[in-house]
Amino acid sequence: MLKSWLVATLSLYLTACASVTGHLSSSPGQALIGVWDNQAQIKAAPADLLRPQAAGNPYPWLDAQSAEFIEVKAPKIAGPKDRAIYLVWRSGDASGPISRQRLWVFRPQASGETVMDFYAFKNLEAYSGAPPGTDRFQKVTFGDLTAYGPACSLPVIETATGWIASIPATCSITARSGRKMTLSAELVLDGKSFSYQEHGMLETGAYAFKVPGGPAYQFIKKGPAP
Repeated sequence: MLKSWLVATLSLYLTACASVTGHLSSSPGQALIGVWDNQAQIKAAPADLLRPQAAGNPYPWLDAQSAEFIEVKAPKIAGPKDRAIYLVWRSGDASGPISRQRLWVFRPQASGETVMDFYAFKNLEAYSGAPPGTDRFQKVTFGDLTAYGPACSLPVIETATGWIASIPATCSITARSGRKMTLSAELVLDGKSFSYQEHGMLETGAYAFKVPGGPAYQFIKKGPAP
C-alpha cells in the first residue's frame, strides 16, 4: 500500500513540475517566497501513514503542514547581497498552530555558488506573526538566534527546474539536552513543488528525530506571500 502510494506521489510531484523548464530566473531564496501546503500529498496518503508525530523514529508518519516563506530585512544577519527568508509553518492548515519558525539566509559566494545558513529563534513568541517589515527583524542579531556554524551551511546546487540543498555530513551539534547528534536535511525545489525532510542522528546510531517520520513533505505552491 505504502509503495504504491509513493509511486503515485512521485507522479503527482513530477506532473506539478512538468510545465517548468529552464534555469532559475531569480535567486534560490526568492523562488521559495510564497504560500505552500502538502494537502495533495495528504489526500493521496494511505490512512495508516497519517499518525501523530513521535520522538525518535518508532514508526512512519506524515502530517499536514501549511508553510509561508517571507522575505525579511535582517541587516545584522544578512549582508546586502544575501537574501533572508523567514519561514513559519502551521499544523493542519493556514489557521493551525505554529509548528516551525526559522530564518534561512541564502548567501552568494565569490565563486558564484550559493550557500544557505539556517537559524532557530531562541524566543519564538517574539517573532510569531511578526510582519516582515517590523523592527523585530530589522533588529534581530546573532544573539537572538541559534546558529550552527559553517560546517552546517548547505551548498545550493542549481538544477534545470530549481535547486537542491543538503546539510553536509560534517554538521555535528550538541543539543540543549546535552546530546550530541549529526544533523541531516534535504531540500528540493522543483518548479512549484518543494520537498523537505530532516533528521538528527545520535552517536548511538539511533534517531533523535526524523521529520516527517515517513516520506519527505511534498509541498505545492499555492500563491504569493500575503
